[in-house]
Amino acid sequence: MPISLADLPGLVARLDGDDAWHGFWQPGASVHQFWISTRPVAGPATYVVILPLDKLLELRAEAMVRLWSTLVGRPESRRAHDFPQQTRDRHILMLRAFDGRAAGASYRKLAEVLLGFEGRKVDWDNDPRKNQVRRLVADSRYYVRGGYRNLLRYPIRWVEH
Repeated sequence: MPISLADLPGLVARLDGDDAWHGFWQPGASVHQFWISTRPVAGPATYVVILPLDKLLELRAEAMVRLWSTLVGRPESRRAHDFPQQTRDRHILMLRAFDGRAAGASYRKLAEVLLGFEGRKVDWDNDPRKNQVRRLVADSRYYVRGGYRNLLRYPIRWVEH
């Protein structure tokens, strides 16, 4: 399928090194980035995609299919690594818990604001939201210390050494 990379509408491209070329293209809601080792030829040309057989192959292949679909005019589909709504909601709570804790709020105050806890000290000691808010803060600290990188590879998980 011959395409003219340099003529894509709205393309932002720059030289990357001596001859390498990096393109950033956002034709709709999705953003596509690509890198080629030489400058694109003038006019339509056929390109070959090389994907390394590494831990990110699945994500790279999906991105390639999305780019190809856009180039041939197919509608965008749901991305396989989009977070489920429940996961998005939990990450929002984690960020709010982290910010509240950094501002000096107690776990109990965080549970009142974020999780709807209402009660006395005796109620707090036995309420499951006590542990829930502590987990939110602990998980948020993990992400702030560098765990956020795992979000970029969702749903693929592995331990880096």
